[in-house]
Amino acid sequence: MRWGFRFLVKTRIFARNTMQQFPLDGSEHFDIREFVHPAFINAVGPAKARWFISDFQRDFAFLLRLKTGVPIFANDYFRGGKLVGRGTRPRSYKPKGGGEFSQHYLSNALDVSARSLNPRQIMQVIMDNAAEFEEIGLTTIENIEMTPTWLHGDCRPKIEGWHPKTGFLIVNP
Repeated sequence: MRWGFRFLVKTRIFARNTMQQFPLDGSEHFDIREFVHPAFINAVGPAKARWFISDFQRDFAFLLRLKTGVPIFANDYFRGGKLVGRGTRPRSYKPKGGGEFSQHYLSNALDVSARSLNPRQIMQVIMDNAAEFEEIGLTTIENIEMTPTWLHGDCRPKIEGWHPKTGFLIVNP
């Protein structure tokens, strides 16, 4: 089941009166700018930047918000923060330690944090609800020992013999 408009209304993630300046698909919890590097906003504007956010990125954030019950965030540059490359990135953006062939360049990945949960706690929520996260396409998580302040999830295609038969592939960044 892909998460569509009906699901968003049913779970109250969708709201007509939103607190976000540029709500992602009507969400009261997520702004489009959280999911894309500012280069996309500068090139096409916030509304058209939605073109560069995958259903996986949206669903991953929405499901984490639903299952944790706490605010989840990705980029925060538009609120005065320093986080800019946690969703879709342009090829010109090369963060320190970032992979040359990162899933972020393909709109297949999202790095998330929560002020009230550490990455280990977020990972536990994912593991406790693994079937639902697999249903939205999550296949791979970065090793949380290597990412102490965020959790990376992506939907790269599974490769037989490389991905585990059950659960998620854990990779080092």
